[in-house]
Amino acid sequence: MLMKYFLPLALIAALFAGCQSQPRNPSPQTQLDNRAASRAKVQTAPSGSGYALPDDLASMNKLFLDGYRRRQTFLRTNISPLLVAYFNTVALYRNGVSETNAVIPDTCNSLKVVAHIPFGIYLRVAPYTQGTPWQIPNDILSELKEYQERIVAVTASLTTAGFSESQLPRQREILDRCKSYLDQVVATGRSSSADLSAFTHGLGPLMLVNANEAARAQIDATHAVVMRWKAKVPADEWRRLVVIVPGLQMPRRLNICTQYFAKLLGELPHNLGYPLESSRLIYAEFMFSSRDYFDLMATTFIDGDASEAFFGDRWRMSRDVLADGAEEYLKTLKFD
Repeated sequence: MLMKYFLPLALIAALFAGCQSQPRNPSPQTQLDNRAASRAKVQTAPSGSGYALPDDLASMNKLFLDGYRRRQTFLRTNISPLLVAYFNTVALYRNGVSETNAVIPDTCNSLKVVAHIPFGIYLRVAPYTQGTPWQIPNDILSELKEYQERIVAVTASLTTAGFSESQLPRQREILDRCKSYLDQVVATGRSSSADLSAFTHGLGPLMLVNANEAARAQIDATHAVVMRWKAKVPADEWRRLVVIVPGLQMPRRLNICTQYFAKLLGELPHNLGYPLESSRLIYAEFMFSSRDYFDLMATTFIDGDASEAFFGDRWRMSRDVLADGAEEYLKTLKFD
């Protein structure tokens, strides 16, 4: 699809953010008040703070900000070619136009959904397995019964979900193990921590195989598009390519797109904290407008607990879940 050449303002702001006299995001207090009025008040600024920047300093700072924004405007419209790897698409901006292509095959989504089923069961059962098995509340048991019913339906429809012949047996095994565990939990209304651990540890390796295959499928789709672009862009121009990967905080380390484009560019990493990122490969962290800093905190704990439960490594999900599969598969790919 061709369109006028531009970069989203939020993305450019994330890339070239300068010093600001006011915070760019709402304070945690504002976010809490907006999202949950019943939540406790949080003080975010020292009491009695009333400092105002003197007019002369404020005017000088405005000169700086005006110049900074002017330079931003120039860069956002003059860097070419520029490639942006979004969640589901890649877009090439060049000579005033852009072309966007989808790069997430349907199979990736199917593999992800099946892998999320044991994760969803874990999230519901885990709070009630500490120490002596606790009784699971009736509302949670109702949700687990719904899982039982839907697993039966999903199992029956697997052949229509785009799985290959080699992938189908694994999906059935994941679903069968989930159903067996749920049958026990629903029948007794409880689960021991040992039973939950046996369930998660047994399914973790199968979930990672799904992730690895999803990574290969996404890389293949991305590679096909990028190599087509590379073939039509003059070599001297292609050598100036800049890549932006907008994404969330948790999957930043060894992100699948970062790995792929690092190999494409062949640029030396800057080693400033995240591997592979460089002066021409920029990861732009952002947060959905519907989420706040406290959601990020909660996600850190949830993913840490789940990662330990399924994979025996509390920090496995603090990097892209597709990272390992991407790393291995990229060793086989040609970029000539």
